Amino acid sequence: MKTFRLLILFATLTLISFAVGCNSLRISINETNPPVFRFSAGQLAECCRHLAFLTVSEIPDRQSDANAKIIWEIRPVSGTDNSAEGLPQITYGQVPPGFVQKIPTVGPPPPLQEGKIYEASGPPVEVPEAYVRFVIRDGKAIQMPRR
Repeated sequence: MKTFRLLILFATLTLISFAVGCNSLRISINETNPPVFRFSAGQLAECCRHLAFLTVSEIPDRQSDANAKIIWEIRPVSGTDNSAEGLPQITYGQVPPGFVQKIPTVGPPPPLQEGKIYEASGPPVEVPEAYVRFVIRDGKAIQMPRR
């Protein structure tokens, strides 16, 4: 009986370790305005670790993403390490070395506005966990709960 309990305990701990270590690419922010995006992934994640592009969209209605408008998009240039470990911290509106801005095609993106909801994300099919929704409140970027 004691051996069986130890086996169950070991199996449970192994599953928990695997689940924690296998997280795909995720995005987090700090509270500044403009926010700084940070990237991470679990150590055991074999897929979903690379960022093909980063978009920031304005979400006009809390109930629907259907009318989301992309206000900023950047993409890594060929040869840039776009893995979770290689990605730099990215400040909204500042194109880091090794990236190009696609939207807007000319000039900086619009400043983030108080009370509006925004979402930063990678490609949803490739990195489904790589998104963060936030609102600008009292001059700070406040991360909203994951959907």
